Amino acid sequence: MKRAIVLLMVAALPFAAFAQTAKPFIIKRWYLPFQVNAFDKNQEYHGRWKVYINDDKDLIRNGRFRHGREVGTWYYYNPGGKLFMKEKYTRNSPVIQVWRYHENGNVAKAGTARLYRDATMAHYYWEGDWQVFDEQGNFTHTETYLKGNLLRYDK
Repeated sequence: MKRAIVLLMVAALPFAAFAQTAKPFIIKRWYLPFQVNAFDKNQEYHGRWKVYINDDKDLIRNGRFRHGREVGTWYYYNPGGKLFMKEKYTRNSPVIQVWRYHENGNVAKAGTARLYRDATMAHYYWEGDWQVFDEQGNFTHTETYLKGNLLRYDK
């Protein structure tokens, strides 16, 4: 009986050599769910991005990239930390909704911008009708832009 068990173990020994070895689990940079200021496999901006000034003390820009392009809502702050501007990007559209703010937090201007991209650079222009408000939040007038140039000022 002992001889049969020893013979069985010797016969099973070659099969033990083919057992799978455990591979170490490596977390790749683009899989970390809460990582800030990351890049994708093509070295393009990807995920949440925060841009600071003054030795990383003052946040001035906060939003998300998807493979090198801005997506969702982006927030811009002045060096004092107050919200200065908000942009909302729509997927597969060059039109961007923009809100600029007074120091007291009320909307100063609201309108659209357009992003033109070519092979070498991107151009960002205000376009269309922009609603302008005073510091109390009251509507004052409308400004019309074409490729960043003011065309008309209507009260």
